[in-house]
Amino acid sequence: MNVLSIEGARAEDDRLSDAPMDVALAEGDFALIETGARRGGAFADLCLGLVPLTAGRVRVLGRGWTTTPPAQADALRGHVGRLFAMPIRAETPDVARRILLARLHHTRVPEPVLRAEAAALAIRFGLPGLPAGPARLLSDADLLRAACVRAFLGGPRLVILELPLAVQEPEVLRACLTVGAEARGLGAAVLWLAASGAGLRDRSITPTHRFRLTDSGLGAPRTVKVAA
Repeated sequence: MNVLSIEGARAEDDRLSDAPMDVALAEGDFALIETGARRGGAFADLCLGLVPLTAGRVRVLGRGWTTTPPAQADALRGHVGRLFAMPIRAETPDVARRILLARLHHTRVPEPVLRAEAAALAIRFGLPGLPAGPARLLSDADLLRAACVRAFLGGPRLVILELPLAVQEPEVLRACLTVGAEARGLGAAVLWLAASGAGLRDRSITPTHRFRLTDSGLGAPRTVKVAA
């Protein structure tokens, strides 16, 4: 069973081409899609069943968004972690709560367990621990780190990274690649939606599949050899 399957999908969204899109990610896959920021968020919404389709279907863990009842779809989204192109906003009153919110809403994991996991992840991303207090007290780089913690928290089976900013923060990029590789080793798939640029030529980035999203649709995937 694939973690993510996009099968001939056409979307009712002018940020995405009307051309059919096809993607299949299995456990352990790392797909890199080169795309502009405008399309990246729309494609992430498509993966999460938040964009109406005119054709085709999108499935996560074998469940199609259009055929899954709302309560079950809500629970299914608990298996997906997402790093938004815009990290946690400066006006956020409680960063820790913002990090935990999605997992508290979509899963039944006790809050103390999530807090302990989030604190450990925060250290991995270069923070001293789970941030406390309002976002205005943190730098932009630390807000990005906190958003990365939110994306990987709770052992998601699919992680969607909208990372145009990560190429400007090498330490954050390295942490995402390392933590992402560990997640993939446990059966997750990682999808990185990245703006074009020199950062994509970084040899430390070794996806199993590459795509390009343009006005003509999603380019044919190119399987690449993963470095040992």
